[in-house]
Amino acid sequence: MQAASISITDELTVEEAFSRVLQRNLAGIREWAPVALAGEDIEGVHQMRVCLRRMRSALTVFRTAIPKSATKFFAQDMRRASKALDRARDLDVYITENLASRGKGQQRRLSKIAEKHRQKAYEKVGSFIKGQSYADLCKKIREWTEAKAWREKLSTAQEAKLKENIIPFAARVLENHRSTILAYGTEIEHLDSDTLHRLRIECKKLRYAAEFFAPLYGDQMKAFTSHLKNLQDLLGALHDTAVMKGLQEDLLRKKKDKKLVSFTHKLERQRQKEAQKILKKLSSRWQTFAQAKPPWGATTDAVA
Repeated sequence: MQAASISITDELTVEEAFSRVLQRNLAGIREWAPVALAGEDIEGVHQMRVCLRRMRSALTVFRTAIPKSATKFFAQDMRRASKALDRARDLDVYITENLASRGKGQQRRLSKIAEKHRQKAYEKVGSFIKGQSYADLCKKIREWTEAKAWREKLSTAQEAKLKENIIPFAARVLENHRSTILAYGTEIEHLDSDTLHRLRIECKKLRYAAEFFAPLYGDQMKAFTSHLKNLQDLLGALHDTAVMKGLQEDLLRKKKDKKLVSFTHKLERQRQKEAQKILKKLSSRWQTFAQAKPPWGATTDAVA
C-alpha cells in the first residue's frame, strides 16, 4: 500500500480529505498485519509502523481544522501501537545493515544473539496483533471516522473550516511545515545530534503531508519530494548511527565477552566513519532542498 493510493482530489473538502487519509491508512495496517504476524518479511512491521505514523501525522496536519482535543485519545493509542512494533523494527534494521552476511567468528555470534532478540520482539508483535488492544484500536478508528465523531468537539466556526476546499488548506499546511524546516538554518552540518534528530522528525512531517496532498500537484510534487527524501535519507542514516550504541549495549547486557564487545565497538567505529562522510554531504543536500521550488507556491501566511 502506497501513500499515493490515497485519492485526494481538488474538489474535496478538508473533512473529506482527512477522512480518506485515515481510512486508507487503517486499511494499510490491516493489509500488512498478517505479514508482520508471519514474521518472514520485515516489510510487514515496517509498513504497519509507517501507516500508524501517517495517521498520527494526519492528526497534526489537519489540526488547525480538527483540534487536538478531538483527537488526543487516538494519538495516545496510536503511539502505544507504534511502540509495540518499534523493537522489532530496530532489530530488523540493525541486522540488515550490520549482520546481513553470514560472516564468521564474532559476527556470527553477534548475529545469533541479535536473532534471538528479534525473535522475542516478534513474539511481542504477534501478541499485540492478536490482542484486544489492536482489535479495539482498529474498531475505534473505523467507527470514529465513519461517524465523523470529531464534529462533537467542534465549534460552529471550526465546523465551517471543515467544509473549506482542500487546496488552500493544503498549501498553508505544507508551507508551514517547510518554513519550520528552513528555520534550522544553513549551517546544518554543525548542528548537534539532538537538533539533527528534531530536524529529521520535522522532515518526516513534511514528507507525510506531501504524500497526502501529492495528487493535487502531480509531477511537480514528485520533484520536490525527491529532494526532501534525499535529505531524509542522510538524516535517517545519522540517526541509525546514534541509536546503534545503545542497541548493541542492550544485546550484550550481562555478557562479559571482551572479544564480542570489541567487535561491537568495531562496528560502531565503522558507522561513525560513515557518519562523518554523511555529514560532508549534508550541506549540499540541504541547499538543494532549500532551493527547491515548492509546487504549492511559497507563502508567508501562517496556518490559521
